[in-house]
Amino acid sequence: MVLATALALPVVVTAQPREPDITTTIDTATINVGDPVTVTVRVRHAPDATVEWPESLALGSFELLDQREVEPIRDDAGEVTQTEVELRVTAFELGDLALPSFEVDVVAATGERVTLATESAAVAVLSVGRDDKGALRDIKAPLNIPFGILTLLPWLLGLLALAAAGYWLYRRYRRHARPEVITPIAPPRHAQEVALKSLAALEASGLLELGEIKTYHIRVSDIVRVYAEDRFGIDAMEMTTGEVLARLRAHGGSSAVAADFRQVLDRCDLVKFAKFRPVAATCHDLIPLSRHLVELTTPTEPAQAEASEGHAA
Repeated sequence: MVLATALALPVVVTAQPREPDITTTIDTATINVGDPVTVTVRVRHAPDATVEWPESLALGSFELLDQREVEPIRDDAGEVTQTEVELRVTAFELGDLALPSFEVDVVAATGERVTLATESAAVAVLSVGRDDKGALRDIKAPLNIPFGILTLLPWLLGLLALAAAGYWLYRRYRRHARPEVITPIAPPRHAQEVALKSLAALEASGLLELGEIKTYHIRVSDIVRVYAEDRFGIDAMEMTTGEVLARLRAHGGSSAVAADFRQVLDRCDLVKFAKFRPVAATCHDLIPLSRHLVELTTPTEPAQAEASEGHAA
């Protein structure tokens, strides 16, 4: 007797990958102009697939207010994943508008790509200011403001009080008004006085101690040039050093005076234009030299008196 042994072989069932699908829902089909409407796009796909949303959306007559992606959700069996995005859009045109369709890509783990398209949705955009039946409301008539003496009385009393206060202030001002005080005009200072005070102020400024050597020499040059303008009547601030010396000689300046002017101005020009940086001791003796120059060219007392009489005339 031959025994036949039946062997039970397992049956292998290969699960077919789920084909992705897409649905589009809109929370309302009628809005007022400018009101937001929420559009929800859901994609159901295999768990190992991913959804690629478009980077920019062409929404036609609608404007995108906000875009929010929802965390993917798997079903209980773990076979299907739902991915969705919420779009908040609005429109500023009236009438029946169509929210256009746009494409979404679903990429499987193998790299296979499936392109899905959303459904177009219709939205009716209405104007504001309509009644319950959808018709435009009539323009309201202007409000009627009651007019009478009681309405004007507070204003009249306020004006009277303001006028009385103004009259009282006017009388008080007239009573305490003082005669105009004429301030005497100070006589002009002599050129040497201005120069010596400017040199003293520069000497006390501490520019050399702060390392401002160039600024120090510029100030000395300006003081000497202004003194030359006031003392000899030449436009020294707009001239080169050579032009200043030539004009000094033309005005009768001695060779010694011209030499002193040249020494001061040449030293200042070297620092100003040639970027020469002298030692501190040399810088300090520039003000005494300038002061000596001013004192050397100061006119005598009779000449000052004649100049004062000329100003008074």
